Amino acid sequence: MDRPDRIPRSRFDLHLRDRSKGMLQLLDCRHGRVLTFTYNRPNEVIVSDPITGGQRRIALPPEFVGRRFNGAVLCASVHHDHMHGSCHSSPFNVVLISDNGAYDPPITCVYSSETGIWGDIISATVPCHLFDEGISGLLVDNALYWLLESISDGMLKFDLDEQSLAVISGPPVIDADFPRGSHWIIQAEDGAVGFTILSCPQLQMWQRNINCYGVATWVLWKTIDMCTILGLPKQIQGEEADERNILGCLEDSDEIILSVGRAAYVVQLKSMKSRKLCENGSHTLYHSFKSFYPPGTSIAGGFDGAEMMHDSQGNCLV
Repeated sequence: MDRPDRIPRSRFDLHLRDRSKGMLQLLDCRHGRVLTFTYNRPNEVIVSDPITGGQRRIALPPEFVGRRFNGAVLCASVHHDHMHGSCHSSPFNVVLISDNGAYDPPITCVYSSETGIWGDIISATVPCHLFDEGISGLLVDNALYWLLESISDGMLKFDLDEQSLAVISGPPVIDADFPRGSHWIIQAEDGAVGFTILSCPQLQMWQRNINCYGVATWVLWKTIDMCTILGLPKQIQGEEADERNILGCLEDSDEIILSVGRAAYVVQLKSMKSRKLCENGSHTLYHSFKSFYPPGTSIAGGFDGAEMMHDSQGNCLV
């Protein structure tokens, strides 16, 4: 972001200053914390706070060692007046999810920073295949949703209250006509979970409604003509699959990230405007990071030692 809301780049150096730690994979950002994994330390994940410079290394549960997995980090504060984002001293949870290559039902496990231990292994009832490693889950209400490989497969839901894991079927569309990267999970109206499907030159927005009997149905919420969104290049109408893809969404907002040609764009679905992020966007994973801090907050670490923050909030894509 532009100053004064920009968080200094050095805050996100994390552990890359030590080159011996190997390649770093960023798994998730939420509530001011970052969850990462390094391949030459395959038995642990790391939770970092870029504002304070704090880190915690967490040993993986034995069931996740050697398996491909995704993860989520989120604030665990239950205080009614707590504002998520200013969570630097609050307890947190880490959620890991693994599908073991779609041969077995997926499993999940939750770590609590308050107890310092992992909970029980929770399993779904049917096999499924996660879309990709390093794809963040979406937090809607008090459930995490991960994208599955095809539209018909839908999504994997972990209910944090009920501690249950379930496969949720996608909208009633024939996904044989949609290339990889043409769908994503979003938050729809009234706190419902939604699904967006890119079929150029249109963007379909679906919403999952649950009636008073607990029966869930997918409803086509809106259809957007991509040609009407300001700032997008003409390639959005292209027919080649690699010319346009959905790269992600920004949690708690109406924004999604698209790759068009060789660039990535943030699209605001309410204002129908977009802004360019960078070139070579189609081969990059994007994670949205947001944090709040009081003026004058002192931060330790970084290449140049302590820094003084004068801003009231910061947002960025990393």
